[in-house]
Amino acid sequence: MSALGQFESMKTILFFCISTALISASSLLSGCFSGGTPEGTQAQATGDEPAAALAVAHWVKGDPVNVSSGVNVVEFWATWCPPCRTSIPHLTEIQEKYADRDVKIIGVSDEKLGTVEPFVKKMGDKMAYTVAIDAGATSEGYMGKYGINGIPHAFVVKDGAVVWHGHPMDNLEAAIDNALK
Repeated sequence: MSALGQFESMKTILFFCISTALISASSLLSGCFSGGTPEGTQAQATGDEPAAALAVAHWVKGDPVNVSSGVNVVEFWATWCPPCRTSIPHLTEIQEKYADRDVKIIGVSDEKLGTVEPFVKKMGDKMAYTVAIDAGATSEGYMGKYGINGIPHAFVVKDGAVVWHGHPMDNLEAAIDNALK
């Protein structure tokens, strides 16, 4: 192969590597989308709209949670979503920080139990909050109601009302602090 041919091959490989890195970085920063557009994924305070009850097919980790009282965080995620996996240690830190104030974090996935359960077991104490499998209505009652298509996405629920929603790495602690006032 000539020097020019080798240069062209290296240029193609470099282009591929840079493109892959940019696409990966974009996904990590913006979230995973299950269809539609990412509109509405910015953190927002809401008008204390009633929260949907948790319709859970299976509680994978932790005890069942009733969101009609206290301050709870309902967070939608998936094992296949890199930004969701990135937010897990952050959610664990938040759960530990607010445990004495009875704040509960509930990670809700719409994946099959055979996918979620081994993932949660492997995470162990790195995922130290309640995890549930959606029976279908939970996702619709939160994500569908607010037109959210991207995950991870968290909802702060105070005494049965959604008071904030947004990316779990974007001002979630401030939203919990406000809900605890």
